[in-house]
Amino acid sequence: MSLSLPPELQQFTDRQIASGKYASLDEILVAGLQALAEREQLYQGRFEELRQEVLLGADEAERGVLLDAAAEIETIRQRLRSRHAEQ
Repeated sequence: MSLSLPPELQQFTDRQIASGKYASLDEILVAGLQALAEREQLYQGRFEELRQEVLLGADEAERGVLLDAAAEIETIRQRLRSRHAEQ
């Protein structure tokens, strides 16, 4: 397999191999593809969760179960301020 990497990625792979973390470029590519596959799987799972939440919200809106947007936004802001203060 012939592969041309940009200089910064070539240097990165060279450092990874020199450190002993990986034995070859092939190992680095396999690890990278596995990480990409895992990220894609997480993304798809989160996308499905969000889709279900949107459908639930649409169903609730059709039934007239609505929240006061201004009050909800203020609640979110307060939570964020509280989290920020804890850090």
